[in-house]
Amino acid sequence: SLSLSLSLSLSLSLSLSLYQGQIISKSDITGLRATLLDCYDLNHDGKIEIAEMSRILPVEENFLLKFKLQNRPISNTNFLRIWRHYDKDRSGVLEKSELQRFILDLMKTNKNITIKPKEMDQILEEILSHFDQNNNGLIEQAELRSILKVPENFLEEMNLYDNLSPEQFTKIFSHYDTNGDGFLQGEELLDIVGDLMRRVEVHLSIEQLETLCQNLLSVIDVDSDGRISQTELAGLFFTSSTDPASVSGSARMPHK
Repeated sequence: SLSLSLSLSLSLSLSLSLYQGQIISKSDITGLRATLLDCYDLNHDGKIEIAEMSRILPVEENFLLKFKLQNRPISNTNFLRIWRHYDKDRSGVLEKSELQRFILDLMKTNKNITIKPKEMDQILEEILSHFDQNNNGLIEQAELRSILKVPENFLEEMNLYDNLSPEQFTKIFSHYDTNGDGFLQGEELLDIVGDLMRRVEVHLSIEQLETLCQNLLSVIDVDSDGRISQTELAGLFFTSSTDPASVSGSARMPHK
């Protein structure tokens, strides 16, 4: 369109002037602002919001596409990665701007949907009305788990520390040994340790979980091959000191 071409032309002109050390007049800036608002201020409120800004600037790769949300359930480990990505200020909650970025990416994983500002406001209201359980206007970890339909903790209903049968233990190992090679390593180890910690209501960040796994390997990885066999894992489940939090005192630190 003519206005879009003019906007790009003005932007390039101003950028070149800045690069060459030239003074940019107030009227130049005012003209660019008016043109940008004409092109991108879809709700005509005199401001450029996040949904509108995504039409101007190059958009980074959709973070959620890495997890193929439509094809498989989200593991606890991947959920923690998603949380870390969108909780930019590490406040432990998703505030409005963080939630908007999450919604934009989530919608685009489906049909690459473009959201208009008014639609974003409506979606925010609907999400908060359905998932903001304590009505504080923010989305917390447990609430985001509900939005993404993260499966319940596989270990939640199991009596891990009292009369766990060999059959139950084999079932647990097989569940987390997703590639069936007879070992837990990498993502598999992160998943089972994360679920063990959640089982005792210790909620870790992805960084804390990775540290805990390294500490755990130093304790039960008998042959030091960087992975856990079924026999080695049995040493964690079938001893008198089976509380995984005992491996690292730092593991008891709550996620900020």
